[in-house]
Amino acid sequence: MKVQRLDRGLSIAIALLLAAVLGAAGVLFAAVFRYDQGNRSRGELYPVAIEGSYSEEGGPWKPFTPKTDFDNKELRSITLRGHFTRPLPPGAALFMNVDHMWVTLRVNGEEVFRLAPTEGDGNPTRALGKQWVTFVSPGITVADEVELSFGNLYWNAYMIQFDELLRHMHTGDARMMLFEAMREDAWTLGIGAVFLFLTLFLLVAALCCGALRVRGALHFLWLGLASLFSALWFFTLSPAPTLIFPWPVLLNVLYSFSMQGMAVFLTMFAAANVSGWRRRLLLAGEGVLLLTLLLGVVNQLFRVQDLYSAINYFSVFDLAVALCIVFCLWYEALHMKRKASAQLLTALLPLVLSAVIELINGYVQFCKAAILLGCGLILFFVMVGVYTLRRIQQSMENEKRMLAMESELSQSRTAVMLSQIQPHFLYNALNTIMNLCYTDPDAAGRSVANFAKYLRGNLDALTTRQLMPFEQELEHLKHYLGLEQLRFPDVRVAYDLQAGPFVLPPLTLQPLVENAIRHGVTRRAGGGTVTVASRESATHWTVTVQDDGVGFDPALPPADGRSHVGLANTRERLAALCGGTLAVKSAPGAGTTVTVSIPKKEAGANEGPVCGR
Repeated sequence: MKVQRLDRGLSIAIALLLAAVLGAAGVLFAAVFRYDQGNRSRGELYPVAIEGSYSEEGGPWKPFTPKTDFDNKELRSITLRGHFTRPLPPGAALFMNVDHMWVTLRVNGEEVFRLAPTEGDGNPTRALGKQWVTFVSPGITVADEVELSFGNLYWNAYMIQFDELLRHMHTGDARMMLFEAMREDAWTLGIGAVFLFLTLFLLVAALCCGALRVRGALHFLWLGLASLFSALWFFTLSPAPTLIFPWPVLLNVLYSFSMQGMAVFLTMFAAANVSGWRRRLLLAGEGVLLLTLLLGVVNQLFRVQDLYSAINYFSVFDLAVALCIVFCLWYEALHMKRKASAQLLTALLPLVLSAVIELINGYVQFCKAAILLGCGLILFFVMVGVYTLRRIQQSMENEKRMLAMESELSQSRTAVMLSQIQPHFLYNALNTIMNLCYTDPDAAGRSVANFAKYLRGNLDALTTRQLMPFEQELEHLKHYLGLEQLRFPDVRVAYDLQAGPFVLPPLTLQPLVENAIRHGVTRRAGGGTVTVASRESATHWTVTVQDDGVGFDPALPPADGRSHVGLANTRERLAALCGGTLAVKSAPGAGTTVTVSIPKKEAGANEGPVCGR
């Protein structure tokens, strides 16, 4: 059964997630164990600093202390002159954390190291990336005079860049440097690993939903891809990978690309949760994001502008699209009463808020880069994950309820068919057709055709499990009316159809019109009119059956003492098959109006069966 297959699919997804977590824990344990063993047998790692004085932009020399701060948003050239606190024998490695800066090192006036943009870097504009640089010492003692010159390459530099260079130099074993770099960036690498686990879970969930034809597969897919780009972004945010992959410019491009990729797939996820002009608006915003990303890549390839320098421009477009997402979700939650939109809006608000603060932080820089946005992303994925699990649980419960109701609905369809094909109606229809054979053979032929189509429509309603187009239901009603109007020529039928197409449960209109004829207009002297009308609103389709017959008091039991199964079954089937409602308004002498309200299909909703286009 479908629910059992869904249970098995979710079990497989959870098992894979647990396997991934256990595997990651095993890898982490092995890494820590190897680090401990290596720390004992493979060497040590020692901090290195420079003691002396510094000059800003060629200005006067000032004493350099551990508390010295630099305004790196304004400064493009700083020189630090003095002595290393630890000797670097020939062949010793000096590790420096260089974050989008140019660096030169002179020993006793002779330049021994230089890092600056060149053609060989793959990007002759400015980008060098965020990297751990390894400098092999020619032999430097604590008595040698060293001169370290550096400066940032971008106007949107972060205040910690100079601090990371000056206060995080090390010498010693390269393998120990790798573990030290991973330890320093444990929070970014750990969050990246969490996003990898989320990616695995979401993509497996998308695969299971697609295989089992459960709604929500695309939602899981977009979330999974957004989580994948989030993991890539956090991994490339740390300079530690450059100690393994010596391609800092490529990693820097991946950093910028993954940041924009997150925005692209989160917009796709939001667009899949809205409908109408809101979806078209978000898809247009999606096109803008893709276009800006394409232009950034082209500029990178043709050496016009590196992708990293375009991050601030990307952020402006990302912010505009994020505001559109919030507006669209707010509109659907407020005006269309969509619970799913309200929940997603709640989950998006912390992310949008953190993105706005992170954008401000890019200009005023009151904390380390990406911390705020990372916290917002974590909170967003946790909230959406909780909501998604609830949606899956609700979907499974709906499936179980539908399976439990299936046998009841089958019996209900049989009861409805039998209630519509009463023996007296068959006898009366056949007697009328027999009399027409003598008086009007052509009318008799048309009546036989109507009678055959009427019976076929009822039999089809008994066997089908699908909702029926409103036009087909209306055609079946006309076959029924063609027979009834032979017996009751004073019964008139009017149509006021201003909405469609849409679908509804079969045999919805006929019992309503039959009640209007049998209990309304035929009991009035001179007959009357039955009007069938349809309307459309932003959230519902509405069908009304109105008559100007004798009417009745809905608070009193039926005058004939019988329970009318047709009307009751119609109400039950509307609620079960599409969440529709049936309301009756009547008064003695004022006629009767029956209103059927059918909710429109919500794009991407998974909150039970719905009707609609």
